[in-house]
Amino acid sequence: MTTQFTRLPMRLLLALILSSIQVKALAQTCQHEMPATEAYKEAVFFYPCELSAPTPATTLTAGYNNTYRNLQWMAEAMADAGYVVLAMSPIDIYGDVPQWTAAHLGGQKTLVAENNRVDSPLKGKIDIERRGIAGFSMGGGGTLLAGSELQKDVKALAAFAPFLKAEDRLKVNVAVPTMIIAGDRDLLVTNESIEEIYGRVSSAGVDNALAVYRNGRHQQWYRAEITTNRESYKAMAIAWFDLYLKGDKSAAKSLETIREDVGKNEELLSRYELNIKQ
Repeated sequence: MTTQFTRLPMRLLLALILSSIQVKALAQTCQHEMPATEAYKEAVFFYPCELSAPTPATTLTAGYNNTYRNLQWMAEAMADAGYVVLAMSPIDIYGDVPQWTAAHLGGQKTLVAENNRVDSPLKGKIDIERRGIAGFSMGGGGTLLAGSELQKDVKALAAFAPFLKAEDRLKVNVAVPTMIIAGDRDLLVTNESIEEIYGRVSSAGVDNALAVYRNGRHQQWYRAEITTNRESYKAMAIAWFDLYLKGDKSAAKSLETIREDVGKNEELLSRYELNIKQ
C-alpha cells in the first residue's frame, strides 16, 4: 500500500509533529536528585508525576564543560512526552569521552536500581526493557560508545552533534536503532567526522537516521540564549524514541514525512537520511 504525504514547509511540518507529541504529554513533570556515584557527579530524574504503568526511560548528558542543566530543556521535553529521563553530569566535565561513556553506563544501572528501590517514587514505574541513551557532543560520543558496549540491553540511541576522536570512531558498533542529529556549520563536530560516524552506524545494519541542520552550530545545543532549532531537535528525538521505545507506529510516518519533504524544501535540513524497516 502506498501512503500519500502532504507537502508542508519544513518548519511548519516539524511544528505539527511536536504539537502532536505535546497533545499526548502528561500534565505535570516531577523530579528528584540522585546521590553521586563513581560514574557521575550529579544526576536528576525528570518524569511525568502521574505514572500508572512502567514507562520507557533514557539517560541523557550534555557535553564538555557542561552539566546536565545545559540540556535540561531536552530532559523536560522528553518527560513531558511521557519518558523517565535520568539527566547526568560526568565526574569530570573537563575530561574526555570516556567520562561521558561511564556516566551513561552507570546511569543505565541506576535506572534498573531505581525501579527496584523500595522508597523510590519510581519503584515499579520504569520499563527496564525499554531503555534508551541520548547525549550531546562528548555526551553524544558517550552515547554511541555506551550503546556499542551495552548492545541490545538498550533499545534506541540518539546522538546529538556527537564528538569522537578519530580512534574512537572505530569503536562505534551499535546494535539498536540509532539517530544522529548534526549541524553543517558545526566547527567542532565537523561534517567529515559525522560522515565517518554515520558510516559506522549505517554499516552496523540497524535502523538509522541522520538529520543535518542547515547552518546548524554547536552552541545551539548548550547556550541558554541561543534556542535556534530546539523545537525541531525535540520533535526529532522524541519521534525517534516514540518509535523504538514506545512502539508508536505513527512516529514512523512522522519521520518518513520529513524525508519526503526535504527534497522539496531545504529550509531547515540540508541532509536527511532515514533507514527504517517499520
